[in-house]
Amino acid sequence: QSVSEGPALVGSRVTTLPLSASYGWQIDVAAVKEAIQPETRIIVINEPYNPAGTLMRLEVQRELIDLAKEHNIYILCDEVYRMLEHEPSKRLPAMAEAYSQGISVVTMSKPWGACGVTIGWIATQDCELIDKISDVQYFGTACPSRASEIQAIMVLRSSEWILERNMQIIRKNKALLVSFMETQKDFFEWVPPCAGAIA
Repeated sequence: QSVSEGPALVGSRVTTLPLSASYGWQIDVAAVKEAIQPETRIIVINEPYNPAGTLMRLEVQRELIDLAKEHNIYILCDEVYRMLEHEPSKRLPAMAEAYSQGISVVTMSKPWGACGVTIGWIATQDCELIDKISDVQYFGTACPSRASEIQAIMVLRSSEWILERNMQIIRKNKALLVSFMETQKDFFEWVPPCAGAIA
């Protein structure tokens, strides 16, 4: 919500393109192309997609990047559920890795379950943009708490164990959900989740 309302509050024009179950919760690159205006500066996406728990196909990511390159547009990707792909082999490259004008936004709250740590980060290849973000962020948060920094270090040192534990919980719960949906298929339709803990 803040992603769309924040820019609007400072006078930016925001175009929203809702995803749909009928399209598998995938981004429709043709619809994005149609929505681009001469003043469009950034495309904001959420992958893996929350709340459906779906994951953009690799070819869709490549098409979206090609479209953004063609128009010199940044892509900001909210990647808070990245690292929770049910099949790690299907994990997409981080947007900051895949595209020179890609921006990846990450938090420790989802994959590592470290909500109270309140630490996250922004990654991009664009050093000038990092400087601009740092200047703006300075006025909102001069520095995180030392306790949060220490907790974040502790979590990241145990990253492999924590992620595996969380994936075990997700796999167990997904199996229960799949079973329920199978027994209730006369009443429900769904797109089975393939990433994250939400469906």
